[in-house]
Amino acid sequence: MAKKVLIIDDDVNTVKFLSVALEENGYEPLGAYDGKEGMEKITTESPDLIILDVMMPKKTGFALFKSLRRSEEYKNLPVIMLTGVAETLEDLDSQSESTFERPYDSLREKLRVTIKSLKEDGLVKPDMFIDKPIDPEEVVAKIAGIIGK
Repeated sequence: MAKKVLIIDDDVNTVKFLSVALEENGYEPLGAYDGKEGMEKITTESPDLIILDVMMPKKTGFALFKSLRRSEEYKNLPVIMLTGVAETLEDLDSQSESTFERPYDSLREKLRVTIKSLKEDGLVKPDMFIDKPIDPEEVVAKIAGIIGK
């Protein structure tokens, strides 16, 4: 029986793209497009691993992650978080030449604060972060390293 991987991302193309890569590698992909729908799928489908976007409507990836780690039933469910932060930082870096500000510092600081608050709440950080744009082979290899085939 194929292992289930739930992809929770508000970007439909990301869900489709990863679903194809996972299916080609013997996994059963499941999709959800916001945190609320993601939580519903977690409870009904019992995935083996979750790929979770950080920035989403209705419930952010960090909010969903926190609720999973606080739940006795889901606290050990492996989570890979997707973030567009690196791509956003590159865009801001290219614009920062015309200013004395480093606008990306606030994004990095917010991420640091969020991860620190997870630790202070007794919650461990996700199994890993993967930056967008996604390399499907890298994602599949990391999944295999966490839950096997």
